[in-house]
Amino acid sequence: MDLLGLQALQPVSSSSIGGVAYVSVEPTHRPTCCPTCLSDQLHRHGTREQKYNDVPHYGEPSVLVVHRKRWRCMRCKTLFPDPLPDIDEKRRCTKRLIEFVQSRIMEHTFSSISRDVGLSDVSIRHIFDDFVSTMEQKYHFQTPRFLGIDEVKIIGQYRCILTNVEKNTVYDLLPSRRIADLRKYFANFENPKDVEVFSTDLWANYAAIAQEYFPHATVVADRFHIQRMGTNGMESARKEVRKTLDRKDRLAMKDDRFILLKHREKLTDQQKAKLTEMLQRFPTLQLAWECKEQFMDVWKSDSRYDAEQAVDAWLAQTNEFTRVHFKEAVSAFTTRRNHILNYFDVPVTNAYTESINRLAKSINRMGRGYSFEVVRAKMIYDTNAIDKGTLIKRAAEPKQQDIFDSGKNVMSKVAFHPEKETTEKVYYGAHIPTLCDKLERGEFDHSNQSSEESSN
Repeated sequence: MDLLGLQALQPVSSSSIGGVAYVSVEPTHRPTCCPTCLSDQLHRHGTREQKYNDVPHYGEPSVLVVHRKRWRCMRCKTLFPDPLPDIDEKRRCTKRLIEFVQSRIMEHTFSSISRDVGLSDVSIRHIFDDFVSTMEQKYHFQTPRFLGIDEVKIIGQYRCILTNVEKNTVYDLLPSRRIADLRKYFANFENPKDVEVFSTDLWANYAAIAQEYFPHATVVADRFHIQRMGTNGMESARKEVRKTLDRKDRLAMKDDRFILLKHREKLTDQQKAKLTEMLQRFPTLQLAWECKEQFMDVWKSDSRYDAEQAVDAWLAQTNEFTRVHFKEAVSAFTTRRNHILNYFDVPVTNAYTESINRLAKSINRMGRGYSFEVVRAKMIYDTNAIDKGTLIKRAAEPKQQDIFDSGKNVMSKVAFHPEKETTEKVYYGAHIPTLCDKLERGEFDHSNQSSEESSN
C-alpha cells in the first residue's frame, strides 16, 4: 500500500525527531535518456541524500529524505539525478506542499504556516509572491464606471485605495498617494474613458489626477467628507466656549458634546431639553449650532438648484464668529463648489472606505510585520470576496441548420433553438462587505487562534 501518495517516490522507513516526521524514500522513476543529447548510454554515478519538505503528517511537519541516484551520459558526459516530478527543486519541497501553503496563505499569517509546515518565513514569502503573480494573471478586474479614490493608513504611511463605487469592491491599493506616484500609475490605467464618475474627497492631488486623466468624467466630492466639516466646525466652537468655563462645567459640556453634534431630528426629548438649556446659557454656542444645522440641511435638497440656493443662504448667514470655526467648510464651497454640488446630479459616495480602513489595519496588525505588498494581496485577492464581486454572463449559442429554400432553389443556414450556453465571468474586484464579514467572524485572525491553541 502506498501511504505516501506520491507517484515517483516509494517510502522505505520513517521516524520522528524533535517534532518533525522524517520519511526515507526511494525514487521509482529512472531516466531513459540524457536530457542534453538524448543518448540512452547512461552510467550510474553514485547516490546522494537530499531532503525536501512535505505536507504535515499526523500533525507534524514532515521531511522526505530522498536517496537519489546520479547518472552520467557516456556520450556528452552530462551528470544528472533521478527525475522527481513530485518535487519543486526551486523551493526544496514537494509540489503538493506549495499547493497546501497557497490554500492557507490568504487567511493565515506567514509565521503560523511556517510553524505548521517547517518552512522558513522567507520561503513562505517566496511562495506567496508566486501565488500573487498567478492571481494577477487569473483575475483581470473590469475598469469601474464609478471610480472611487481615497486613502488608508497602512504601516505608518498613507496609501491610495481605488474602489468600484457601483459594485462596492476594492479595485486596487497603491503604495503611495504622492502626485508623482499617482501620475505614474494612471498613465498606464486601462480604459480610462470607461470611467464616467470620479468620486473623491477634497484633496488637491486627486482633483489634479481627475483633471489630467479623466477630463470626461464627472468629479463628485464625497458628501461625508464635506458633512464632517460641519461637525468639525461645531466641535471647534464648543472647545472655544469650554475654555472659558470652570472645571465642573467643562466636564458637563464634554459629556454633552454628542448632543451638539447630533442632528436635531435625531435627538430624544430629554436631549432636546438639555440642548435648549445649553444654548440659552451660551449664545455663541447657539450661533455655531444653528450654523451647523443649516449646513447639514443643504444635503436634504431635492435637486442641484435647491442645493445651490441652500449653500448661498448658508454662506450669507455666516458671521465673523462662525466663519472662524467653519472656515474649512466655507473654503470648500468657495474652491470646489462644482464638485460638491455634482453630488445632487450623481449621488455617489465613498462612505464604505471607513470599513476598508478598519480592515486594512486589522490585517496589518494580525500579520505582525507584513509588508505593504502582503496586506494589499490579502485585501484584493481574497477568492471569496472576488467571487462575490463577479458578474457571470450567460449567453445562448445558436445552432444553425441547413434549410432548403424552394423559392430560391438553394440551401441556406437558419439559426434555431440554442443548443448550449456560454459563460463569461466579469471580475470587478474584492467585495467589500464580504471582506468585512470575514473580519467580523475572525477568519483573518488565525494568529490569535494559534496562540490560544498552543497555550491550551
